[in-house]
Amino acid sequence: MRKIKIAFIQKIPEDNIGILQISSVLINHGFSTRVWIEGRKTYNEVKSFSADIIGYPCYTGDQKWIFSSIKKLKAAGIDAKVIVGGPHATFFPELIHNESIDVICRGEGEYALLDYAIALEENKDPYGIKNLYFNINGEIIENELRPLVTDLNTLPFPDRSYYNRYRFLARNPYKIFITGRGCPFKCTFCFNHALHELYGKTAKYIRRRSAINVIEEVQEVKHRWGIDEIRFSDDHFALSTQWLKEFASSYKKDIDRPYTINTRVDVLDEEKISYLKDSGCRLVCFGIETGREDIRNNVLKKSIKDEQIFKAAELLKKYKIKFLTSNIIGLPNETSKDAWQTIEMNQRIGTNLPWFSMMQYYPGTQIFKEAQEAGLIAGNFNGDELGSYFKNDYLQQNNIDELKNIHSFSIITSRYKFFEPLAKLLSKKCKPNFLFRYIFLFSYLILTIKRANFKMMRLLWGVKYYLNKLST
Repeated sequence: MRKIKIAFIQKIPEDNIGILQISSVLINHGFSTRVWIEGRKTYNEVKSFSADIIGYPCYTGDQKWIFSSIKKLKAAGIDAKVIVGGPHATFFPELIHNESIDVICRGEGEYALLDYAIALEENKDPYGIKNLYFNINGEIIENELRPLVTDLNTLPFPDRSYYNRYRFLARNPYKIFITGRGCPFKCTFCFNHALHELYGKTAKYIRRRSAINVIEEVQEVKHRWGIDEIRFSDDHFALSTQWLKEFASSYKKDIDRPYTINTRVDVLDEEKISYLKDSGCRLVCFGIETGREDIRNNVLKKSIKDEQIFKAAELLKKYKIKFLTSNIIGLPNETSKDAWQTIEMNQRIGTNLPWFSMMQYYPGTQIFKEAQEAGLIAGNFNGDELGSYFKNDYLQQNNIDELKNIHSFSIITSRYKFFEPLAKLLSKKCKPNFLFRYIFLFSYLILTIKRANFKMMRLLWGVKYYLNKLST
């Protein structure tokens, strides 16, 4: 066993596959690792572990939490190298200028962090390691990117050993798995277009594990910790008909647990939906974003037509597969009529679980640049303040208060059309207030419970997860 120890600290009590994958690679090379979910005892336990490296996953909006956690590390007397990775470090490498951070990792972290740990173990110069940026007393060293991992089957299965300490996660009804990496689409509110620019045209973005490799991992987790239900977190699970056919033929026989996927309606057809149904898919999640097709395709660049949404919903209902839609309120220059059109589309297709966020304008995305150029982003906007999907206090539009109110009523009116006339009146006449906020929180709680499928263990886990999400 090597001497260097690596600790990871995460914010949310759910499987972070990125961290768990890096941890498994390190363990396979003889390093001691441990993953913590931040809590009252975390920093004392990290200190007792004597970690040499402490890693953080960072999504845009989590920066303030990262800085706060690092302060707690220092206050606890922990002297370790701090490395931050994840999407925010990848797309905002200027994060390395923060004096509390020693290293950031851009792009995939498995072999970059392994090389770094080996260099520290062997007292070698680590400052040329690809994917890593270093802050050495204010001097910044930036290294180029290494190629993406092309064969995902060569990676060990994610290290889920922290289930032995976090029984809550072990009992989580939704065990999370990822079958591939990469997204071929370039929606303006997402960072994928930036990732394509970062790696260039020749990079192989779309990579998929073999169906048998995925089944083997699920079998291992099922045997060791048990599985109630599975959530496949890939952006687009149903891209390949052949892969889905191979997966479906083994899954029902070897796993036989209900599962949830994310996909796009334009890749769904009856053949794929039949494979999903036969193998046990319970819930399909896809994005509508807006009920205005022209905004969806010209502003968001989704390249999805209304008729594709209607057709997919019709087929899913035919095969009795429930579906969750993701929707956005607060798009640039969106009118109240536009927002209600999104809700009315959900009513029309009979969405089982309508999920609504307020538009989050992440710096670095194409839509942020366009909104900023149009003067729609407040001058004092600070990306570090981003966090909740359900808030937007920086969009400079005359109707922003009405849009916030429409968001408060979005879930309940999508499911119960009879409430729409009253909601329209209240949204137009009233200022946002705590009552409207609680209407949204209550409807979101019900949505979470339904997503948890009503069984008692799922219900308890869903409520706890809901409370945690709202507190972030």
